[in-house]
Amino acid sequence: MAFAQRFSPAHGVQLVALFAALAGVAVWTPLLLTSAESHTPQAAPQALAARSDNPALQWFASAPTTLQVKVSGVLAGARGAVAILSLNDGPPRSFLLGERLGPGVRLTAIEGDGVEIERAGETLRVHLDKLPDAPPLPLLTRP
Repeated sequence: MAFAQRFSPAHGVQLVALFAALAGVAVWTPLLLTSAESHTPQAAPQALAARSDNPALQWFASAPTTLQVKVSGVLAGARGAVAILSLNDGPPRSFLLGERLGPGVRLTAIEGDGVEIERAGETLRVHLDKLPDAPPLPLLTRP
């Protein structure tokens, strides 16, 4: 019995597709099965401290939260006093008396010239930044 080999364009396309699949497996198998080194740079302690007001980061932390507070303003209204504070150089936000600023940090007093914050049993006073005196303006009317 003689074996007659026939070649058709359909067989050629199948053969090319088979070689492409085998080449893909040969290239990607070593790349996917080897462990890659981490090229992530180590975070600086200052960057970690700046994110320490995130509750998810504090779940297993035993150290108290580092928090930088800047008083932008204080307001008195019908419902009580409100302090406008910037936490860790973030955007200013309003806080009511007794509100938590972060884990273990609470706003205990709002006064005309600043606020008091309680942290780990210690009371810290943060003063309101005063604007410099305005320069004298010239008269705009004729004498």
